[in-house]
Amino acid sequence: FYIRALTEPLYLTVLFSTIKIAFIVTLVCLILAYPMAYLSINAKSDRVRMLITAGVLIPYWVSMLVRIFAWQIILQNNGIVNQALMFLGITKEPVKLLYTDLAVTISLVHILLPFMFLSLQNSMAQIDKNLLLASSIMGGTRMYGFLHVFLPLSKSGMLSGSIMVFVLSLGFYIAPALLGGPDNMMLSNLIEISMNNFNWGLASALSVELLLIVYLIIAAAFRFTGNIFVKDM
Repeated sequence: FYIRALTEPLYLTVLFSTIKIAFIVTLVCLILAYPMAYLSINAKSDRVRMLITAGVLIPYWVSMLVRIFAWQIILQNNGIVNQALMFLGITKEPVKLLYTDLAVTISLVHILLPFMFLSLQNSMAQIDKNLLLASSIMGGTRMYGFLHVFLPLSKSGMLSGSIMVFVLSLGFYIAPALLGGPDNMMLSNLIEISMNNFNWGLASALSVELLLIVYLIIAAAFRFTGNIFVKDM
């Protein structure tokens, strides 16, 4: 079963597709969450900070299943996205958005964005603002202070958030099951199909494969970052 899981084209295709989607979701979450976390930390009033944080976290309080069904409605052929595209003249007919990798990616970003945001926010809150002040006094511009002081000191939040989002994306089941089609399966869906077919051996092999991938990713992250968490303490 382990040889089949690592050699047969179907399983390898699903494996690479899962890793690709997880990587894209992690990257998009980082790009979206970083400026929001930065704005919340540097907000001039607590009210603005609370509004930004609430805007990111409130959707997380809604049932995950409800959010995924909402994306089904939004991304369907007569959904708001396709209606907007046709109204603006970008397309003349509905674009297939539902049951694609794009639909799965969008839903996972929506679901996992708070994890990245909170990791970054916590990391940024621990940065000593006097370091930025010192950079400014020494003649550094705000951009220089951000790129050479603030950004490097927030790496621990970027790393922890990325690991969390990537690992959660790898094992996610509901979103790809409801928004992905037969050609857009992820490894968790393949495990579920194997179990439903009573193919326990293959399901176990795929599960172990997923666990090993997670372990290797975490080990590599700590190895190539020089154990950044210890350095920041």
